[in-house]
Amino acid sequence: MAYPLISDSLYRFLFYVLLLIPGAVKSDAFPLAPLIVMAPDIPGMSEPGEIGRDVELVNAVLEACGWEAEFVYQPFGRHIRTFRDLTAADAVMTVPLSLDIPGVSTSAYIWYHNGAFYNASVVGPITTIDDLAGLRAVTFQNGIDILRLSDRVDEFELLLEVTDQTIHARMQLMGRVDVILADGLVVATLDRRIRSDRRFGESWPKELDDFVFYPVFNPTPYKMVFRSEELATQFDECFDRLSAKGRIVEINSKHIDQYQELLLHRYLGF
Repeated sequence: MAYPLISDSLYRFLFYVLLLIPGAVKSDAFPLAPLIVMAPDIPGMSEPGEIGRDVELVNAVLEACGWEAEFVYQPFGRHIRTFRDLTAADAVMTVPLSLDIPGVSTSAYIWYHNGAFYNASVVGPITTIDDLAGLRAVTFQNGIDILRLSDRVDEFELLLEVTDQTIHARMQLMGRVDVILADGLVVATLDRRIRSDRRFGESWPKELDDFVFYPVFNPTPYKMVFRSEELATQFDECFDRLSAKGRIVEINSKHIDQYQELLLHRYLGF
């Protein structure tokens, strides 16, 4: 079950109300009520309705543990701050592996593969980070730090962080940026959606446009963080069991393979 995107103040009210509901308190060994999991709203990865590679992986592991979950979706980054500030949330997903926040971390359960998404008929080729010099780029919230570009910002003509990744593709198609620095599956998802839902009067993408994704960055691992050490340990154990059965690879392949025309088997080795 997914909550819609609503204001932070309303989230805070709902969380505190949940604390007062009889039966909402969970045992560490076996939660009696659904776990409240903070989730990022990322196209193709984690969207309301438990749609996307990331949230489907998390949900599959939770189900393998015998747990139910209610996912609360917020923009990436804010979902972590909400978990940190409001103790009513039981867990948070899609936390950078190196990020230290209150709670108990699991092992990495998913990798994102960030790269350069660009129009090869206009710029490029781009196959290394050095090829980004002098370009106008947009990336996701905290992308400069996650992609380790802090020391290279001055090499770009422009380097922006924009939380809403749906805006990235339109900025590129309108010629406001040369390259998107983001996860390949995310940009592939957005590219397909924009092409199939072109607004009235839009003349792009043009016939000669040739959009390419190249993974110029190493894959980035992400973890879960739980309030409970026991739940974190059990999550890792359930993940390992699903992985041994091939279920993790199956979920990854299901989401990645449909975009191979753009990803060209460069994404995480799939």
